Amino acid sequence: MPDITVANTDWSILADVRDALASAAIGGQAVFASVALTTSPQQARECHFRTSPAAVVRYLGTHQQPTPDEHLACRVEMEVLLAVKVPAGVDESARLQEILRLANAARNAVGAARPAAACDWGDGRHAMPAVAFAPPSLDTAESAPWAIAALPLSVTYTLDGPTAN
Repeated sequence: MPDITVANTDWSILADVRDALASAAIGGQAVFASVALTTSPQQARECHFRTSPAAVVRYLGTHQQPTPDEHLACRVEMEVLLAVKVPAGVDESARLQEILRLANAARNAVGAARPAAACDWGDGRHAMPAVAFAPPSLDTAESAPWAIAALPLSVTYTLDGPTAN
């Protein structure tokens, strides 16, 4: 049986994102009261959104693509779920303002403390940025008084070969 090693880079990236969110502060105050990791959307909504504001990093998967130079270009896909309780009645503007502020804070936190393994990758035909956020989906009405954002995030890294995971 061959002796192998496991770098577990995708886990390191998830932990780095969680840590970036947990350490985010504005004016010396923590941005998020709680930060957690999960794979389940139900667990995220039912268990973790008890403190406000909250962030949950939900792991979606890791994709690998062989490169011409026998490396692997990898991408960890996740969703950063944000929730904040804003009891503002039927007017959604206060909830929208606060959830957008938290989405921007999450982007800034991950950008400022980029995962250690993150790197841009490209081969002339394809390019993958080290850290890429997609537009969030927002809920400021259905879950009132909670405002919720689902912020898609992908982090790219490379491996030296098919046994470097």
